[in-house]
Amino acid sequence: MLPAKADPTWRLRRRATFGVLGFCAVVVVVVMFRWEDTRLAETLVLGAFGLAGAALGTYTGAAAYQDVRSPYGAGGRPVPYADPYSPTEGYDV
Repeated sequence: MLPAKADPTWRLRRRATFGVLGFCAVVVVVVMFRWEDTRLAETLVLGAFGLAGAALGTYTGAAAYQDVRSPYGAGGRPVPYADPYSPTEGYDV
C-alpha cells in the first residue's frame, strides 16, 4: 500500500522500476525454461541482471538524492541547524 502523501513522480518511478524488474524476470524465466544453453542465452540473462541492477541502483540513488536535497527529507525532519539556535552558539569556535 502506498502512503497517502506520496509524491506523484515517485509513483511513476516505482511503476517504471517494477516494470523493468518484471521484464528482467520474464527474460530470465523464458531463457531458463525455453532456451538451449547457448552464448546468446547467457548474454540475455547477464543483460537482464545488469538492467535490473541498474534500475535498482538508479531508484535508490534517486531516493537518496531527493532525501538529501529536500529541505525536510523523506521523514519530515528539519534540516540540521535550521532552527535559530546553533549548537555552537555562545562558544568560541
